[in-house]
Amino acid sequence: MDEQRRRPGKVYLIGAGPGRPDLLTLRGAECLSQADVVVRDASVSERVLEHCRPETPVLLTRRGIRRRPMGQAEINRRLVRLARSGKIVARLKVGDPFFFSRGAEEAEFLARRHVPFEVVPGVSSVTAVPAYAGVPITHREYASVLTVVSGPAGRENTYWAGPGQKNVASVRWEALPPQGTLVILMGVGELRGIAQRLMLNGWLASTPVLVARWGTLPAQKIVEGVLGDIAPKAEREGMSAPAVIVVGKVAAFRRRLGWFERLPLFGRTVLVTRAASRSDALTALLENEGARVLVSPAVRFEPVKPAPRWRRCLRNISRYDGVLFTSATTVRIFSEHWREMSRDWPVGVAVYAVGGKTAEQLVRNGFPVHGIGKDAAAGDLVDVLGETEGRRYLFPRAAEGRDELVEKLRAAGASLDLWPLYRTRPVKMEAGMRSSLLAGTVDGVLFASPSAVGSVLGSFSPRQRRKIFSRTRLFSIGPTTTRALKDFGMRRVHQATRSTMESLAVTVQEKLKIRRRNEGGAYENPFR
Repeated sequence: MDEQRRRPGKVYLIGAGPGRPDLLTLRGAECLSQADVVVRDASVSERVLEHCRPETPVLLTRRGIRRRPMGQAEINRRLVRLARSGKIVARLKVGDPFFFSRGAEEAEFLARRHVPFEVVPGVSSVTAVPAYAGVPITHREYASVLTVVSGPAGRENTYWAGPGQKNVASVRWEALPPQGTLVILMGVGELRGIAQRLMLNGWLASTPVLVARWGTLPAQKIVEGVLGDIAPKAEREGMSAPAVIVVGKVAAFRRRLGWFERLPLFGRTVLVTRAASRSDALTALLENEGARVLVSPAVRFEPVKPAPRWRRCLRNISRYDGVLFTSATTVRIFSEHWREMSRDWPVGVAVYAVGGKTAEQLVRNGFPVHGIGKDAAAGDLVDVLGETEGRRYLFPRAAEGRDELVEKLRAAGASLDLWPLYRTRPVKMEAGMRSSLLAGTVDGVLFASPSAVGSVLGSFSPRQRRKIFSRTRLFSIGPTTTRALKDFGMRRVHQATRSTMESLAVTVQEKLKIRRRNEGGAYENPFR
């Protein structure tokens, strides 16, 4: 504690990007990994916090949905207090901290109080959202001028837009060049007045316009038009904040360069029944194909207090020829027990893993990996182990572990000590997730374990299950999970070719892929 008080604190003003969590910069991720505390805007994706240490506290600048946000003065004071107490503070802001943000005000406040800080630039929605809409905001032939304005920036000076129309914020529209590209942030609520003002100041009514809502995210929605009709079109489509408006010839490039909505799973919604921390790889694979991913953990893990015999096994671990691990969860819990021994891992005891994620967790916890079964199917690990006749293995696993691997190893002459490290307990599905399933708005549900099957399907009546899965497809990671689904009467189950997250993602893409018109084809200039 004394050392922490002596250590000088620092504030990192980090741009978290426009919304998509993997658009965070490498420097931003590095600063998050060093932070003692995070001060996050509520609109920043929680998944950005995956780069923090698990124990790092996170403070929200918004106390709750129905409560007013924390004032800027309070945020400033909090940053100073935390830094002066010796903390490394990561201040997470949407987009770029110095681009139409109040990051400059926070930096000024810190500078006046001699608090060290660093500005970590972020990907701005000014460039990212048009890019995800297929719009190059500059182009050598059509747009060599780029103008960026904030629609409602400062309301002290307004103009009368016309009968029954809102006033538009203080922007000198007459001073904006009626050429090149104009990007407008935070202006969708006053789009009608903005469009009229631009036409009054030299912009043609036929100028292409694009409005992008929730840009870079799977919920992205685009409305196209021209200055003369974009406002009623956007209103009919219910366009609201957060949205970016692009005005100029380049908006027409979307016809040929709109790539995001052409991803095979764009417009599809899939439900992953694993905890967020365990579904990260699968979520990333699906989102990279354009899917909207809902995460609803179906089970939680409850460690089992080890009996004295298992502590004796750890003390005498050298008696085993190897230890088998089939999940990262098992590795984490086993590691906690092993650290209590305060010993190095014995050279003669081999460590085997099923799956790359399990192997990575073993390496992170300091265990040598002697062999990796690529597939969770039993036969794969048996092949990796080779000759098992007369060999003895310690097999830490869930209390409800699968028996297929156990049976095959024992049939091959191996001796196994099965250590029940944890139990799985069902988790009640959130009301919103249940409603989405019953309403038929989910295209697929992914299961990676029999326990998840029991937790989810067991919470619905047979009639509800028939209703849901007459429209929603079922995906299984492997044979054991498939059998659990069929025990509930599910007949149409799409099983991954191999029992891996990557294979499961490929199966989802194959079955849910949307085949769109005009995919591929020769490039056509939109202005010819």
